[in-house]
This record gives sequence, C-alpha cells and structure tokens, in this order.
Amino acid sequence: MHVKDFDKYSELIAKFLAGESSLDEKEALFNWTSEDESNRQFYEEMEQVWNMTEDADATPFDTDLESAWANIDNGTSHSTSQQTSLPGNQPPFSTELNPTSAKIIPLSKRIQRWSIAAAILLLAAFGLWWTSQTPSTPLMVEIQTSQDEKKEITLPDGSTVLLNENSKLVYPKDFAVRNIDLEGEAFFNVEPMKESPFTISSGEATTRVLGTSFNVRAYPTEENVEVTVETGTVALAVTNKATALVELPAGTSGIVYKKEERVERVEEKLNNALAWKTLKLDFDEAPMKDVITTLERYFGTEIKVTNEMIYECPYTSTFDQPDLASILEIIGASVGFEAAKEGDGYLLKGNGCQPNN
Repeated sequence: MHVKDFDKYSELIAKFLAGESSLDEKEALFNWTSEDESNRQFYEEMEQVWNMTEDADATPFDTDLESAWANIDNGTSHSTSQQTSLPGNQPPFSTELNPTSAKIIPLSKRIQRWSIAAAILLLAAFGLWWTSQTPSTPLMVEIQTSQDEKKEITLPDGSTVLLNENSKLVYPKDFAVRNIDLEGEAFFNVEPMKESPFTISSGEATTRVLGTSFNVRAYPTEENVEVTVETGTVALAVTNKATALVELPAGTSGIVYKKEERVERVEEKLNNALAWKTLKLDFDEAPMKDVITTLERYFGTEIKVTNEMIYECPYTSTFDQPDLASILEIIGASVGFEAAKEGDGYLLKGNGCQPNN
C-alpha cells in the first residue's frame, strides 16, 4: 500500500468505526480492503488501535480524550457506536446503515470527531504497520566455554561443532542462513547443502564450505588464524579484503596472517592441530622449538629455555592423555635438559644441540 493511501482510508476507517459512514463510504472501504492483503491488514491494525483506546462499555475514547473533545466542541456529548471486525473474507460492515445514535450530534461536530480520531489512529496504526513491514533483528544463539571446558553442539541444520576451551560461537537461531561467528577454536563437521554454503567468520579470516570436516583456530590474542581440513574442501580468505579464496583440500591447512592480511596454503595438516580434540600429541623429528610451541598451546602455559640451543634438538614420540610435567621429564631425559617449575610455567635448563646445516 502506498503511504498516500493512509490519510484517505484512515478517515474512512475512523468514520466506519464511529458508526458515521455513509453507504457509499462503506462500499468504498469494503472494495479497498478486498483489493490487497496489506489494505486489509491496515484496517485490522486501525481497528486494534481503536479498541485499545476504549473501555469495555464506553465509547472509543478514554476520559482524558473525552475532556479534549469537550474543549473542542464545547461540551458536545459522544455517540454510541457499533464496531465490527473483519470476519474471514466478509466485508467489515453491512450494506445497511448502522442504527442512529440515541443522541443526535450536528454533522460539523461529528466530522470534527472522526477527523481528529482518524489523525490519532493514523499515527498509531502507521507505527504498527511500519513495524510489521520492517524485518526484525534475528534472534542469536551464543555459546561460550571457560577454561578447561569443551562443548559439543548440534546446529539446526544437523552440523556438529566441538568447541574448545575459552571459545565463543554465535549464530542465528533459525539458521536460515548458515553463518557463524567464532572466537577461539572449534572442530566442525558440516552437513552438505549445495544451495546453502556454511560460512565461519573468525575476525580477520573467513572460512566457507559446502560440507566437510575441519578445524579452525582463531584466538584473538594469537597472530594467525589456522584452518586444518580433515575431509572435503574448504575455501579460506582474508575478511574485508578483495582477494581470491584459497582452496584447502583434505589433508592440507591454511594460515591467515593477520598483520600481513594474506593467506598461505600448507600442503599438509598442521602438526597436532587436532590434539585438543583427540587428546593425543604426536612428534616426528620435530625441532624442540616446535615441540615447545605445541606444548604451550595445548597446556596454556609458558615454557622458557636458558639456552636457545635446546630449540635445535629434534624429538620423536607420541603421548596419549598427555600430562605436561610427565612429558617434560620424558623429553628432558632424551634430549638432555631439566625442567623446573617457574611461576605458572616451566624453565628448561641444558646444553641443547648443534643445529643441522
């Protein structure tokens, strides 16, 4: 309905609700409400506002408004009117005129009444109509984990998410559009839906898939966002930058460097990317610098060395259900260092290894 129609038909509706419509005006209003569903909706909202302004056994105006009428028309009494709703597809009125009021009010004063009533109703009903036409903000679901807490979530489309500790997931409740915001780390197993891509926004990185399983690590305090693909194919890109999507097939990883705003594809899965999920650490001739970085991330602690030559030592082993103190003791015996507790972290002391040239 055009906005210009509000003024014209709000007056017709107000006159009808006040029981002061002529036969021609009733027919015009009936034809108009039959033309379009939005017209009928506008009438019903006008009627709703009218009903809200009247008491059960009184006229359509409360005592405050009646006092205002008294000031306007010098104490003229109000008429008793008959209100009729729209039942199904029937017209909102009879083709016969409503019975006249017991008290006759001069035409000029009645016109004043319904004209001002129409203006009041127009403002209120237009607000209701505008609200109904304006899309509402979708309800959002937010799931958050604390320290040492993991959560498994089933999304409305059947996809599953395992959320790591200190992470947050936000998505629309109806999930009509499969968009998710992730802060932290999560493993996704996405249901395939060709007509509806699955998109994850993680700060500086955007991950898009159709159906696959993969891990996203995107903690705000870390310099990079990492994506490791188990099955299917993932497209990775820098958020808010017009660059081509980087495809990541199964068995590969992608790194978004936040400061440089670029994506790098790694032709293998990042070492121990899924350790938090599998509860298993696996090192294969990994330099101790990488081993220490992995242990720091896995256990959320800091590990320092007194001699940087320790970083050069290679190490191979697998740990199930790892415990940090036990791991450092085992690695230290093999590589040649001692681990001492220092505050909330550890300090490694030893001679280290000569680098391999």
